[in-house]
Amino acid sequence: MEREKIDENVDFQVLNAIADLVRVLDYKEKVVFVNKAMEDLLGYDPDKKVCILGEDLFDPEITKRALMSGEVIQREENIGNMVFSVKCSPIINKSGEILGVVEVFRNVTMARKLQKELIDKNRFMTNETNAASLIQKKVLPDKGFIKNLKVNYLYKPSTILSGDMFDVFQIDDENIGMYIADSVGHGFAASMVTMFIKSMVRTLDKSVQASPKKTLLELCKRFTGLKLEIENYFTCFYGVYNLKKKTFTFSNAGHLPLPLRVRDREAMKLESRGYPISRFFAKPDYEEKEIKLHAGDYLLFMTDGVEEARNSDKEAFGHERVLGIVTNYNSDILDNINNELEEFTDSQQVDDISMLLVSVW
Repeated sequence: MEREKIDENVDFQVLNAIADLVRVLDYKEKVVFVNKAMEDLLGYDPDKKVCILGEDLFDPEITKRALMSGEVIQREENIGNMVFSVKCSPIINKSGEILGVVEVFRNVTMARKLQKELIDKNRFMTNETNAASLIQKKVLPDKGFIKNLKVNYLYKPSTILSGDMFDVFQIDDENIGMYIADSVGHGFAASMVTMFIKSMVRTLDKSVQASPKKTLLELCKRFTGLKLEIENYFTCFYGVYNLKKKTFTFSNAGHLPLPLRVRDREAMKLESRGYPISRFFAKPDYEEKEIKLHAGDYLLFMTDGVEEARNSDKEAFGHERVLGIVTNYNSDILDNINNELEEFTDSQQVDDISMLLVSVW
């Protein structure tokens, strides 16, 4: 088979106009054509019909394989400091004979560089996200007793980072503060808001911490002072248990579902008027209420990921199911809610789920 037979099947003028590097080899693996793009980039000796940089730049085994099998083979070649995606396609005449191969070299150096940068950035972001997630979990309160209050909780972020935050802490000898908050979203911004809440509440003056209304007002003042976008906001229910008076004073910044006080398997919603903490509400007012707590009572705080969880039929878990559990069970409340929730939702969790249980002993 001579070059003329390849000429009948290949338009060298078209190949010469292609911006990619192109070379043609006959069935004896001899280079019979190199287009102008390859000649300009690698240099070409028209007498020896080889690139000046040397034939060792190319993998002859791939060419042999394409000539033997007639298959189209894709590979990558490193030429100098450049990376090329190479497609080796057989030239076949009407009789089915393999006359040679056309190899097209596409420069993908920039694409591979950007790909590597993207992989490196993703790896960095993953490491940063994992570190942030670990910090979020570490700042959650300890389970167990604070004075005569027993603290337990369940914390299930829908992604690595959560927009939920809760805490139980001793303010002074007489008062124990507690809250649950839910920031819009699940990413870095939401997680940073949760850390803001944690830091701000813990560093407020004790006289402010002892007043739910003052605490929420101060949180609102400091948060709006950040001048974040209007879509960044959070809800927060904050309460204070007085050890001497056995009272629980609370205010609510738009948090739903409302916390429950459960006594002898009967639940009461802790209702208090107040808007979410957001730049949209510049001068909010928070209602402050007070109830008595007795030994055996417990407070159940939740984020909306519990009641708004849906099954495959798009049906919400709902408030009535939660009420049914707290009225039917006298212990292991969190486990029972979680078990029924997992059985109900047969699809992937889409929202953060947090439940805080504070029992009076």
